[in-house]
Order: sequence, then C-alpha cells, then structure tokens
Amino acid sequence: MKILIFIPMFFLISCGGGSSSSSNQINLEINNTNTNSSYIYTPPSGKSIDNCVAQTNSSDFVENFTNEQLDLSMWSYDEGCNNNGGGCNGNNEYQNYTENDKDNLFIENGLLKIQPIYEVNTGTDNVTQNYTSAKIMTKDKYPFDFNSRITVCFRVPEGTGLWPAIWMLPYDGTPWPSGGEIDLMEAKGRSYPIDGSPDQSNLVSSAVHFGTQWPDNKYIVGEFYSSNENTFQNYFHSVTLIFQEDKIDFYIDSETTPHLSIDPTLYPLNQYNYPFNRQYYLIINVAVGGNFDGGRVEPNEICHDALCSNFLDNPDKKRLLIDWIEYEKIN
Repeated sequence: MKILIFIPMFFLISCGGGSSSSSNQINLEINNTNTNSSYIYTPPSGKSIDNCVAQTNSSDFVENFTNEQLDLSMWSYDEGCNNNGGGCNGNNEYQNYTENDKDNLFIENGLLKIQPIYEVNTGTDNVTQNYTSAKIMTKDKYPFDFNSRITVCFRVPEGTGLWPAIWMLPYDGTPWPSGGEIDLMEAKGRSYPIDGSPDQSNLVSSAVHFGTQWPDNKYIVGEFYSSNENTFQNYFHSVTLIFQEDKIDFYIDSETTPHLSIDPTLYPLNQYNYPFNRQYYLIINVAVGGNFDGGRVEPNEICHDALCSNFLDNPDKKRLLIDWIEYEKIN
C-alpha cells in the first residue's frame, strides 16, 4: 500500500502543539514498508467502543479515567497564553488554558472531557483572551520511551476553530524543534468546506516536527480520512503510535498499514540529526483558533458557559473525549 506524505517547504512555528498550515508543499508517494525493525504491529482483535481497538492485557500503563478526579501524580496542567514567540502557544491561538478548572476539564462516566468556553479570561501571564480551554501533560511526571506502543481512544469536538491535539515533546526538555515533536492526532473542528478546503469532520492527521532552532524547523504530516458515515466527530476512534528506535509508525483504528511512517532516511528528515530516539511526555489539549485552520473561529459553535447551555441537547459534541490511554514497551 502507498500513503501520501506532505512535506511543507515553508513553515510557521508550531510548538503549541501541531502542524501549522502551509500553502507550498511537495507531495511524495513512498512505499510503506518497515525496513528498520523486525517488529510487526498487529492490532488487538475486537473493539472497545465504536471504532477503537480493544484494550490489551499487556500494558505497562493504562489510564481509564475511572476516578472523578484527574490523577495529579500523573498529570499536570499548563496555564495561560504562553507567548514565547509566534503568539499564544506559538500559533496565534485565542484561548487561555486554565489550571484545574472543572469548567474546562472534568471526568464524567469514565471519559476525560476537555471543553473550550467562549468567555473572557486573563491568565497569570496577564494576557486577556476571549476563550478558555485546558491542556494537561505528563511533563516531569511520566516519560514515554521509544520501543513502545501508545494507543489513545478519542472522539474530537465539532466547532469551527476548535483544535484538539494528542502529542508529545522531549521529556529531557531539549528545546523545540531540535528535540523533535510527535503529534499522534490533530483535528479541525470545522464541519463544512470553505475556500477550497474540505469538510474536516472525517479527517485527522499525524506528524513529526524537527530542525535545529527556530526558524529552522520542518515537519512531515500524514492524513487519514474516515468514511462520511463514521466521522471522527460522531464516533470514537483510536490512534496507535508504534515508537521504535529509528522508526515511527501511526495507525488509526484496526488499520494494519500506517498512514504515516517515519525513519531517518526520509527527506527532509535525512538532512538533520534524527531527534526521536529519546523519552517524551504526553500532552492532551484543545486550542481555539490559531494557524491550524487559518485563524477561523465561530463563537456560536463553541460552548458559552460551563453547562454548555447553548448546546444542551448534546454538549459532548463540543468537547474532546478521551476514553482510555495505553502504553506498552514492545522490545
């Protein structure tokens, strides 16, 4: 099977968690074969919920969100705007992240839920934004090593401007982008086509970022489309990262062929030191606006208060839902 890889030729900073958009890119077709390792990924048989693969009995770590409180021995919160260059969170985003605020992040019925809200907020960095949201991470608390499998069962929110992401940064604090960034899943909340860009409800992407130091950064991204009847906004799906030495593969659901496969020989990664053979920490967040969908945002498509009273018939449609996370060392 062949997959389509997008290799952008100029870039916007993406240290806030995801691939920035580019209008100049090269499309390459590569044979999707694993020549770097004898390990062959076989998805677990059966399903856990909707399209998510079944959970295994061999995990070294599993998070099922069975407690009502977030486990702060495992997770910590990011907070504020974090403008270290390139606007809030490096992507000109419109939200402040809040810390331990159950309006934006809570656990309900075994699901982690992140809910952006259209409300004015001033963070501890004294930046005032028109939206709040949440971002949690295992930074300084739990490292994810290479030679492992990471699987997350998720459902993405609907709403123009919403930008959910599941991604990783170096546990040792190596600066971005020289330490690499691994994006398991990103999605756009827009559910209609505009300006030649298609409906995003059945599309997610995975990516890696690398380089020396800003502005010398590059990324490689692979997209995966669901059927129109089984979108990522309406049903749970899983993403699996097979994270090996000199080899990274991304799978959606029970697919046996990765939609993105990375190794040190792939251009333009082969022009740099391969950064990914190290430990990373996991990050889960929902941004609002920013570069990912060209700054588009529709306030009326986002919750207006903690109860999401403008969408009381189905508030979960406006939230990122995480059912479970598994981490397993594979060799």
